[in-house]
Amino acid sequence: MTFPSPRERITLRNVDHTVVAKLAAELNVPAAAATILVGRGLTTFDRCKAYFRPNAADGFLDPFLFADMDKAVKRVTAAIDSGEKILIYGDYDVDGVTATALLTRVLKRLGANCGYYLPNRLTEGYGISETGIRHAADIGVALIISVDCGVTACEEAELATSLGIDMIITDHHEPKDTLPTAFALINPKLHNCGYPDKALAGVGIALKLCQALANATDRGDDLWSDLIELAALGTAADIVPMTGENRVITALGFAKIPTTGIIGLRALVFAQGLSDKQLSTGQVVFQLAPCVNAVGRLGDPRRGAELLLTSDPALADLYARELKEANIERRALDSLAAEEAVSWVESRCSPENDYGLVVASPSWHVGVIGIVASKVVERYNRPTILISIGEDGAAKGSGRSVPGLHLLETLDACADILDAYGGHAAAAGLSLRADKIDAFRTRFNEVVKSKLSAEDLAPHVTADAEAPIDQLTPKLLRIIKQMEPFGPGNMRPVLLTRGLKHRYPPRIVGQKHLKMTLTDGKAVMDAIAFGMGERLPEVNAAESLDIAFALEDNEWNGKTTLQMNVKGIGTDNIKT
Repeated sequence: MTFPSPRERITLRNVDHTVVAKLAAELNVPAAAATILVGRGLTTFDRCKAYFRPNAADGFLDPFLFADMDKAVKRVTAAIDSGEKILIYGDYDVDGVTATALLTRVLKRLGANCGYYLPNRLTEGYGISETGIRHAADIGVALIISVDCGVTACEEAELATSLGIDMIITDHHEPKDTLPTAFALINPKLHNCGYPDKALAGVGIALKLCQALANATDRGDDLWSDLIELAALGTAADIVPMTGENRVITALGFAKIPTTGIIGLRALVFAQGLSDKQLSTGQVVFQLAPCVNAVGRLGDPRRGAELLLTSDPALADLYARELKEANIERRALDSLAAEEAVSWVESRCSPENDYGLVVASPSWHVGVIGIVASKVVERYNRPTILISIGEDGAAKGSGRSVPGLHLLETLDACADILDAYGGHAAAAGLSLRADKIDAFRTRFNEVVKSKLSAEDLAPHVTADAEAPIDQLTPKLLRIIKQMEPFGPGNMRPVLLTRGLKHRYPPRIVGQKHLKMTLTDGKAVMDAIAFGMGERLPEVNAAESLDIAFALEDNEWNGKTTLQMNVKGIGTDNIKT
């Protein structure tokens, strides 16, 4: 192996232990739990109560705090009253599909003459297209409402206006200097918008429009509250900060998914073997959302929307099976592309020279390169662009970054090589000619090198609290589970236990996982380090280990025990 996975750095979050002791006494929780809470800024009883018990009454802000919300609501209700045809224009990912389904359902409850449009990823690409606008004109649409897209669609908005179509754009992406000329623009990131919560997903903003419509039509929360599961699914899938209204949306929605009245979602939950279970963030993000995403990644996202809109149980079961099968196909494409990308990096790159990775192939499906880029980043902790080369020499790329590198700003320095690009700090998409890939690879690596040091490229694991093994109890795990839903801004807590020794020799399980039984001399606990099998010689030679881990249940042969899900290993004092 010429390009080994980098070793992680482990640090312990610094907190005020006087505050920790006071909070632990007030809440009657273990010191480790109080340390985690204080590290998240939850230093009082009242703040912790709000955190553990999110609710709609206290957690939702007034939707009319959005700029243009009043204007948008009046236009929508006028269209409903006059019978004008309304088209919901969404994006093809889970956020866009759930937003489309949510707003379509709510408008139809209000009596709207309403349909939806989702672009084909392979033929139209992201966002609002001329094809979509002309389709709307052809079927007599008078009002388009975008969800999860549109804030940069200046030319398309002008086309809609020229064709006699009003547009209400709801989006959560970063606006550019020039805004589209639309009837209303609803986006918390606009400079003229004073809405306090800037982190909503696209479906969250669609939900705020639904809440505003409920208020304006005197329908109350009943208009949308039984659909909050859709908002929770889209919010969790879009990996937005799990704070503020996003946390309220996901907490309330996750609680309802096991007994949801949305027939298609219920069918999908059953197809994934999750019926009658209280769902975790991981189950929603890694089992439910990818099925909805898969059909959009492979081409046509409409099957995902139809699943979430249908009232026919037989169709719901059919669609759920189709989505599950599409996800299996997508995963096979992922695995093949990931294997080829890793092989290319291993054979052609070196840790000393290649800080930013650009890998290209004509055999990769454009719909999976973003997922595979994430896998390459996870393995090497380097900003990565994966590129799919078309038969006509046109190439499309998808990139993922690491903490400390703003990917969109990095692409700004490559603009003269690229045909088009867009995105944000953590992820971006681009297009270029195939004959410019080598020049782009060189430039991208140079720019990344100028922004990051070798130390920056080492994965960094921050532990929230330190605890010896005998303090790792079922009570502590129950408290941690109550901190769900997890996500950016509210990540699953990582604990640190120092000075551990092997109770039994470590071993490899599966293909590349490291299994350990560890002790501090007083208590013993099993640990599993997924994907760290290559570190067996290092771990076996260590006099002692510092382990950063997520505490979790391990079910085996009908018995449930606690185990460490290892996130980082410190191996000081290597035996010689």
